[in-house]
Amino acid sequence: MVGGTPAGAVNITMSGYSQPSWTWDGGSGTWLRSEGGTPAVVRSGARLAATNVVVLRVTLVDTGTRDPAGNPVPETVLTGSGEALVATGGKTVKGTWTKGAKPEVLKLTGTDGQPVSLAPGNTWVEMVPTNGSVTAG
Repeated sequence: MVGGTPAGAVNITMSGYSQPSWTWDGGSGTWLRSEGGTPAVVRSGARLAATNVVVLRVTLVDTGTRDPAGNPVPETVLTGSGEALVATGGKTVKGTWTKGAKPEVLKLTGTDGQPVSLAPGNTWVEMVPTNGSVTAG
């Protein structure tokens, strides 16, 4: 990624119950995920890590169905466009995501109108409701 703003963390609030965050680890060259302040780990105990973190601001719609506890089950609308934040290499860049109908790929564009490139490696996508929040710094 060319350019970007140096950042040590990306903090997300999806709801009162879901507050994931990503912290840059320069030693491994990855972003390390935490959930509610607790390091997120896989079954082996290793930290969840990603080379790239892509945050998409998305709209949720009511599906009319409920989970076993009686809570509404929303559906994510992933067509159209919305705000995006891409974190890679210890930097973040703000931009826009766009996606047409199902066969089309999702495109990330920076505020300068240029495509946003991801570093080789794994990418984690966080889909944050429009009423959630995203901060980087």
